[in-house]
Amino acid sequence: MRIVSLELDNFRRFRRPLRLDGFEPGLNVVVEPNETGKSTLLEALRAALFIRHSARTELTRSYCPIGDDVAPRVAVDFEVAGERWQVEKQFLRSQKVQLTGPHGRFESDAAEDQLQALLGFERGNNRGTDPDTRGALGLLWVEQASALRVDAPNRLVRDNVRTALESEVGAITGGRRFEVVRARVEEAYAELRTGSRGRSTGRLAAAETRLTTAREHRASVEALAQAHETTLTELEDARAARRRIERELGDEEQVALRDRLAADLKLAESSAERLVTAQARYDTANGTVERLTEKIAAIDAAQSAVEKAEAANTAANAAVEQHGDERDEAIRSEEDARTALSRAREARNTAEAALRTARATVARRERSEALARARERLTSLDALEAELARQQRVADQVIASEQLEELAKLDKTVVEARAIVSAGAVRVEVTSLDGTPVTMDGEPMSDAAREVTAATMIEVGRHATIRVLPPGTGSAAAEMKAAEGALASAEARLGVASYADAVARANDARSAGEAVKGLKRQVDNLCVADPTIGLAAGGAALRALLAKEADETAEEDTPVDVPGLEAAQILRSEEERSALGRHNVAVEQLRTAEETSRRLGLEAAGAARDLANARTQLAALTGARSRADLEANLVAAEAEVAERLRDRVAAEQAVGAFDLDRLRLRLANIDKAAAGAGDRRLALIEKIAGLEATIASEGAKGLAGQVDAAREEEVAAEQAVVRLTAEADALALLRTTLNEAQEAVARTFLGPVTKRTVQYVRRVLPDCDVTFSEELGLTSIARSGVSEGCGDLSRGTQEQLAVLTRLAFADLLLEKGEPVSLILDDPLVYSDDARLEVMTDILTRAAERMQVILLTCRERAFRHMGGHRITIG
Repeated sequence: MRIVSLELDNFRRFRRPLRLDGFEPGLNVVVEPNETGKSTLLEALRAALFIRHSARTELTRSYCPIGDDVAPRVAVDFEVAGERWQVEKQFLRSQKVQLTGPHGRFESDAAEDQLQALLGFERGNNRGTDPDTRGALGLLWVEQASALRVDAPNRLVRDNVRTALESEVGAITGGRRFEVVRARVEEAYAELRTGSRGRSTGRLAAAETRLTTAREHRASVEALAQAHETTLTELEDARAARRRIERELGDEEQVALRDRLAADLKLAESSAERLVTAQARYDTANGTVERLTEKIAAIDAAQSAVEKAEAANTAANAAVEQHGDERDEAIRSEEDARTALSRAREARNTAEAALRTARATVARRERSEALARARERLTSLDALEAELARQQRVADQVIASEQLEELAKLDKTVVEARAIVSAGAVRVEVTSLDGTPVTMDGEPMSDAAREVTAATMIEVGRHATIRVLPPGTGSAAAEMKAAEGALASAEARLGVASYADAVARANDARSAGEAVKGLKRQVDNLCVADPTIGLAAGGAALRALLAKEADETAEEDTPVDVPGLEAAQILRSEEERSALGRHNVAVEQLRTAEETSRRLGLEAAGAARDLANARTQLAALTGARSRADLEANLVAAEAEVAERLRDRVAAEQAVGAFDLDRLRLRLANIDKAAAGAGDRRLALIEKIAGLEATIASEGAKGLAGQVDAAREEEVAAEQAVVRLTAEADALALLRTTLNEAQEAVARTFLGPVTKRTVQYVRRVLPDCDVTFSEELGLTSIARSGVSEGCGDLSRGTQEQLAVLTRLAFADLLLEKGEPVSLILDDPLVYSDDARLEVMTDILTRAAERMQVILLTCRERAFRHMGGHRITIG
């Protein structure tokens, strides 16, 4: 299979129409930076061939550019088995598909079906994520990062590979005929059980459901019969329980007991009220005693606080006077240090000014030298750009390979037509015996003999007229003239005199194109950035800078001792830092002295404040009454507390004669029992009525006959389940046998697949053997007798093995005549230089057998590869 061209519009990032032509049958390389849409091209190809135009899924909605509400469109020209086809699809809005080829034009579902037949894939789930339905192209068109996985081929590829190898391995069990047999067995089995877990379904599930229903019906009928007997027993029990409850409700002793307990409860509640009153009076008297005691203690504490505050105030005033001399000395030290720091700063500023002047002089000299170099580069740039423009004009005269091929075909057609006309020419010899003039087509005949290739009229004076008609003159001459006209038209369109002139012009344009690339590299190398003069890279930046920079007069080359000035500046800076350190110490000492003075002042003020507060609090506590008056009131309050205590003890003794909570509990239990008995009596009355109605209803249903009929239905259902289970078991055994046979035959295909794959793998991994699973998936490799699973290999090795196994399967499918092409998006990203060279050589050789398209952003990595370069314009 060969992709010829791709056209897309309103497809993801491509909002405007884009058409890519010129895909060659061999190697094609698309080298573009990231985010230019290389992966979108592969997605567009898949959409055109595999996704149905009528699909409205998350995948097809993703084709629409972000924020737009348009109809994505894709068109692809491709060749299959030497036949040229064109497919065009439009998604989401005004959905359509059209497939045109040598067998006519197809639309709608007919076009989709024809595509499946051409490319050997099946209708998938429209999500684009069903690899088992995409056939060979689903395996060989590898999207970004998918080549990092060493996956097994999809089901269609496995079937095609097995069919291709049937003659080689001598087995057909794994082919399409086996699949037909197995499909019929699966259909029969699916009517009875599911294939994955063996659960019953279809007829077997219906039979089991019938059996379950029959058993449930038999059990329910038997339960009804049993319940009828139970209902009779329950009715007698309910009647006896009602008689017992009615006797309990009429018991006279229980009524007398309740009246006695109610009287005792009333007397106990009166005693409890008296106890509460005595307790409240006792608490009031006791509170008075506590308040008087606390007030006397507070007066004693206030007197002690006044004495302590007077002592603290005297000590704080003495400390303030003593610290005054230390603070004055700290002020003098800070002033001296500040003066020294000021002198050091002036010296450092002088040194820095001298250093800046020297550095500015050096910078001006360096800038002048850089500008001089830039002017020299501008002169060289003008010469290079003049040559570049001359070569570009030649390169612009390039003739496309397709146009050159067309011109060659036309030239060949003219030559062949002329040869055909020449082959049918007639030699005419005319000799005038009496000197009569002879003319040919009205012109004097200068030669006695001439080759005639077209209808010609010969006149011999007025004696005779001869018409010469060479064989085949009409059609051959017409074809020659048509070919010459087509050739002349093509030469005029291209502006060349002949095919040889066109070839020479194409060669000159190709050489000029290479020269243009070399000159552009020289320009890039010449127009580098120079931060010294603020010059950016590029010729435009160079010209812009020099256009606004006038020629400068060179400064006098007076020696400037920058290192000496830097050393002097460093010395002055060190002296300034030393003076700053001494000043900082003096400031810190002054700050400490001031902080101490402030602290001592605050302490003195606080001591005076505490003394005033203590005296105020003492005066407030004493008030109008003296301490002696308070003590006399305390004695009287303590006597009242003793009297209230005696009253409370007497009330507690009265309450202790009764258990109030027990009396209340006994009365509540008696009332609750009576209420429960009444409710129970009413419930029994209701139950008796219901049981009597149930017995009357069930007695007329004929429960014995229903039990017999239910048991007969259950036996019939059991026999049907046994028969269908035996049939399902036989089909399950047949499925297992077929699967085992298929697995055994699948292993016979591994030899040829392994043989073809190892030829590729050993070019990258010498002396390496490979192992495939029964599903033809690469599982491990062996080197020096050590086996390694594919998942344990490096990312680079996994990627290389994934590409090589796909090439091996592609070769097998080519042998069978399947449509095959290889598309790799961003391949070999983890390959080192040595393996990259080997892998690209393998891909180049593969391109001799099939079309290979590489989509990559790494121009340097694939620069050495040949092939046709395609640009996303």
